[in-house]
Amino acid sequence: RLTSKPATLLRASSSRHRPRGTTSAAHPSRGIRQLAAGLSRRLPSAGHVASGGGRSPPPRHPPRPCHPPQSSTVAKAMSTTTTATAGLEPEVIWKHFGTLSSIPRRSREEIGVLDYIKGFAEENGLRWRQDEAGNMVVTRPGSGGGENAPTVVIQGHVDMVCEKEKGSDHDFSADPIQLEVRGDWLTAKGTTLGADNGLGVAAGLALLEMPRDVRLPPIEGLFTVAEEIGLVGAKALDGSMVEGRVLLNLDAEDWPNVYVGCAGGGITTITTRCRTREVDLGEYEPHLLAVVGLVGGHSGADIHEYRASAVKVLSRALGRLTERGLCLVQEARAGDKQHNVIPRTSEARVFVKRGEAGACEEVLAGMRREFELEYGVVEKSMTLALSPAPEDGGGRALEQEDCGKIIALLSGIPHGPIKFSHSVPGMVETSNNIASIKPLPVEGDPRAVDFAIMCSTRSSVPGAIESVRGDFRSLAKLCGSTVEGNKPYPGWQPNLESKAVKMTVEEVTKIIGRKPKVTAIHAGLECGIIGEKLPNCDMVAFGPTILGAHTPEERVQISTVEPFWKLVLQVVQRVAADA
Repeated sequence: RLTSKPATLLRASSSRHRPRGTTSAAHPSRGIRQLAAGLSRRLPSAGHVASGGGRSPPPRHPPRPCHPPQSSTVAKAMSTTTTATAGLEPEVIWKHFGTLSSIPRRSREEIGVLDYIKGFAEENGLRWRQDEAGNMVVTRPGSGGGENAPTVVIQGHVDMVCEKEKGSDHDFSADPIQLEVRGDWLTAKGTTLGADNGLGVAAGLALLEMPRDVRLPPIEGLFTVAEEIGLVGAKALDGSMVEGRVLLNLDAEDWPNVYVGCAGGGITTITTRCRTREVDLGEYEPHLLAVVGLVGGHSGADIHEYRASAVKVLSRALGRLTERGLCLVQEARAGDKQHNVIPRTSEARVFVKRGEAGACEEVLAGMRREFELEYGVVEKSMTLALSPAPEDGGGRALEQEDCGKIIALLSGIPHGPIKFSHSVPGMVETSNNIASIKPLPVEGDPRAVDFAIMCSTRSSVPGAIESVRGDFRSLAKLCGSTVEGNKPYPGWQPNLESKAVKMTVEEVTKIIGRKPKVTAIHAGLECGIIGEKLPNCDMVAFGPTILGAHTPEERVQISTVEPFWKLVLQVVQRVAADA
């Protein structure tokens, strides 16, 4: 029996997120939500699994097209996304990806895309089931002689990381992704693309709607929710919904590599309470210290590149300025709720002594030169800038001692690779990402403020995450801070004797003419958690090439999508043929 309530894992996008002055009728995603309500089934009550759809065989070719419920605004949003992918091959994959890109799918706000999948299943005569967390399974019977073959699970997550360029007014709870083709790459205008894991979901949908005369084994499309905020959906998955014990995870991002393992991970929050004091605005003037233009990236897949952390850059700058007595710090913030994103921007509101702005600029100019030497090859657009901020008639700043504790804590927390593997040269074994820092009000005490620092720690070695957390506790003890951590999710231990892996390697070899690299990834895939839910499940992961995941630079290499889709087909047809 699952105990998590649906509302805590999945919620509908709120109308309060609409841009000011926009009516619900004029907003595409609002139309999607309103019109989808007619076919939407609310999440089941605790301890139950909802189901729907028919049990009829797959439709004859051509399959009946399925789209979200239509209105002029919805059609316009879909037209924009599908136009950008027109002419790309394979058409069936880009058709589904274009549609998914028109539906907002922020983590915990996946109801729109889940309604679409339900409608897709019912229009294609397929059975669907949904657990209380929101995870869905859509079942396609075997066909063309593969009816008695082992069931193959095609797995992907429906949510996406929502990052955008500074100054962008894109609303991820309402607006469609604006797709753009640049040569051999598909990207988005000013936002994350959602190819992670929209292309995996698109491939699953394409397979489910294959015509009935194609030889395929029984297929279960497993679509999980809230993956990007800690694999929440996979953790709450009701394993009884899934019958298959051969699973293809389509969430890898480096064609033609075949992945057989991944790191586990855990999230830790370090909280420090600080005292504040009134600031004399006759002596100080408010300024904003901002770090922008960093590359950022995926805290698992990109951590080995030692990209700069906006949190670390900011804390170093604040330390240098405060130790010279040039400013007081009111607050500092960076990152958001995404534990798996390397922060690209950060800012601090400070009070600079009147007449000392020039001295501050001298210090920052020296630091810019330092950072250029450290990161210039990678961080070519890094900006560290101090600018005047509006006076609000008053303000409070951190007491000097408490400010020093926060800066010391941020300096002491590791960011980046902590240890590389001895057995797999070049692979990060353990790492930590300082994902965010934010101020929190203290109830009942306006003179105090809490600073919460969120860290995402990964490791492929059992026990290493708790070892790093032990280091956090030691630092916290020195700074008077508290440490709280969730239960780490398990890694996926490689099984090189896996039949699914051997089959996949053989089929990739047929496609590219050479054996692919078989490896593990430091990022967290859902395979480790799902493997615990599905005993004796034989798993493998692969996908097209995606660069810049979790940043507005996210892009997918178009030429890798066709061989990726070909591999999906060949592996599942091989299962049917070998039965």
